[in-house]
Amino acid sequence: MIKTAIDDQQESIETLIDVTEAMLNVLEKKGIDPEYLSRTNEFTVLVHYLKAVIDGELGIDNPLIKTIKEKSAELPIDNSYTKKLH
Repeated sequence: MIKTAIDDQQESIETLIDVTEAMLNVLEKKGIDPEYLSRTNEFTVLVHYLKAVIDGELGIDNPLIKTIKEKSAELPIDNSYTKKLH
């Protein structure tokens, strides 16, 4: 089977849903109301940034990817952490 751009978009969206659900589940365990949080503007922006990062990993063109890469290069980010996300 040949993977198409639509397949990549579907994979990106499914990954975003999984990541968002997992994040909201953890926040709920910490006492944060996921229903309230998911309706905030800040959460909407966060989800758009997550989508751009996921798209970048899958090679999908997303206008935010270039901006995120440029801005992250400008910020004094410490990448010397030793823990992994998985």
